[in-house]
Amino acid sequence: MATNGESARKWLEANQQKTSPERVRQIRDNIVAKLQRLDDTDSGHDGLLEALDVMDAHLLQLEQQGKPAEHSGSGSEDLPPLDYSPLVNHHQEAVPQLSSEEKQRRFQELLRKSKG
Repeated sequence: MATNGESARKWLEANQQKTSPERVRQIRDNIVAKLQRLDDTDSGHDGLLEALDVMDAHLLQLEQQGKPAEHSGSGSEDLPPLDYSPLVNHHQEAVPQLSSEEKQRRFQELLRKSKG
């Protein structure tokens, strides 16, 4: 499929409407696998990196548009929705205000405990 950034862009433009995000993800994963087989001196290395960047940008754009590109075999459909509620409600607990004498006493007590 894509051997450099330009060919990846042209392929996406030509096939964008008839290719699912899963297929784009699969092609992207194939590019990664091909890159892992090559060494840094191979002439196709740079072109594949460009193609990978184009595919990643396209997948990111799809996710931002609300069309998530599913990861193959991720099993994310089995996971419960994320809970974004705060772990601690800071407004419910009042922090006790200590006098300067009490602060000094507690500090001295901590010092004694830490020394042994």
